[in-house]
Amino acid sequence: MRQNILIGCFIALTMSFLPVYATGQNAASGKPGILEAVITTIEATVESVDYESRKVTLKGPEGNLLTIEVEETVKNLPQVEVGDLLTVEYVEAVSIQILGKDEAVELGTTGVAVVASAEPGQKPAGVAVEGITIIATIEAIDKDQQLVTLKNADGESRTVKARNPDNLEKVAVGDKVMISYTTALGISVVE
Repeated sequence: MRQNILIGCFIALTMSFLPVYATGQNAASGKPGILEAVITTIEATVESVDYESRKVTLKGPEGNLLTIEVEETVKNLPQVEVGDLLTVEYVEAVSIQILGKDEAVELGTTGVAVVASAEPGQKPAGVAVEGITIIATIEAIDKDQQLVTLKNADGESRTVKARNPDNLEKVAVGDKVMISYTTALGISVVE
């Protein structure tokens, strides 16, 4: 929660977006697939550091200032100095791959989360990655309405709008769908 607030504050400083979009086919089955990702980079310069109150004032490239309170979990705050450059990169990606009916994958949901940070004594840095993958079966296709009904491992169904209606010609009831959603947040401070 606190990271989301922090990211929202940095957006006020400066940011650049790099959208990534790719479509293709599974070479073996000829089934469609899609990858969409947005990479956001935010940079600011450290203007002041109050080590006792754990407050850092950052300056964006247009001169706007933002003071943040740094959590106790950031162990390397003493290594931050005026003039250091703070960089935050955030990646959000969605991948959808259609698998054939006979693909040897089980329906279900899996997740992963990884967090890493700089060693003590180094400039603060860290990365957090979260991902979830869902494998479901196509239960119904409505080409007129451009809708696909997916059924998960628990037998629950959900109807979704096709991102690319042309792909409805390339899928069939019984095909499996693998949907992966990944977010990654990286923060680094350099001299």
